[in-house]
Amino acid sequence: MREKKSLLIAEPKPSLCLELNIFSRINDMKMICVNTLKKTLQAIQNNIIDVLVLDADLLKEDVDFVSIIKGMEKNLPIIICAETNTPELESKFRQQGIFFYHIKSFGMNDLEMAILNAINKL
Repeated sequence: MREKKSLLIAEPKPSLCLELNIFSRINDMKMICVNTLKKTLQAIQNNIIDVLVLDADLLKEDVDFVSIIKGMEKNLPIIICAETNTPELESKFRQQGIFFYHIKSFGMNDLEMAILNAINKL
């Protein structure tokens, strides 16, 4: 039986990985960090992933990538993290069935709560 939940973080620079390191250890999560879309897909194929935190900077507004992931893992909760919020972009991501849209300026507590809610399927 698998004990640890896994958290996949996909971002161009490892800032979220560094910031969520202690959080993942406290909550007994396995954290996998990748820096490209290709590595994101490979991690999803090769691991059981419970939550994906996907940095919008990695996508460069390519919201269709979310549908590719959903095609692979329909029920995978996806949290999009963005520096700024544009209603149009957020709407496009929500139409793809993401779990949560996180604005980085809201702070890490907001993101951590979203991750826990996704793991607990709330």
